[in-house]
Amino acid sequence: MPSSIRRAAVYPTLAVHDVSETCNWYVERLGFEIRFVFGEPPTHGAILLHDACVHFWKGEPQLGENWLYFDIDNLAVMYQRAVSSDVTITLEPTDQPWGMREFNAVDLNGYKLRFGQHLGL
Repeated sequence: MPSSIRRAAVYPTLAVHDVSETCNWYVERLGFEIRFVFGEPPTHGAILLHDACVHFWKGEPQLGENWLYFDIDNLAVMYQRAVSSDVTITLEPTDQPWGMREFNAVDLNGYKLRFGQHLGL
């Protein structure tokens, strides 16, 4: 049976100590855009990297073995931006056997980030 849903998106929503500071960190260090910041002081916000959207809410970060994965089309540019902005890199760009070139980083709250580009792009 065909679905009547024509558009869907998923927005990971992470707890952070400071919503404004977190949104601004992604903008200044990695080139994201702020989608919105809500509340005074802010209690909820969202950032965008093209169509990829991540939400943040004010709370205690829940760190663990999870990460955010961003599938992008120019890994070299993102990597240079991260390095020049003093983002903590935990894995240098590496070709992976699953057909991606990836690097890993950590944000200001301790969340793990992975950026990947399909090999051959």
